[in-house]
Amino acid sequence: MSSQENASRLRRIVRIQAKPELADATRTALLELEQATQTESGCHEFRFFQSLSDEGSFILIEDFADAEALDHHMNLPHTQAFFTRNLTASITVIEPGWLS
Repeated sequence: MSSQENASRLRRIVRIQAKPELADATRTALLELEQATQTESGCHEFRFFQSLSDEGSFILIEDFADAEALDHHMNLPHTQAFFTRNLTASITVIEPGWLS
């Protein structure tokens, strides 16, 4: 991968909090979303992890070729279907500065 390709990549960590009593449904929906998203041409990584101490809390690691690939992903039917299910209380992008 060239440095230019690396510079345009969009890597994010996202915290997802399920609505009360919807942790299982959220996990199932995230599994479906993960499987569909990983086949997208601009997707390098799309994986979620469920908290061991709070079953309604998830972390998503996403890595797209660029902002255009992420925008495309956000408009695809499987992504829109996830949001339409209205399972989450919050979705927050974690700012990169927390790592430093």
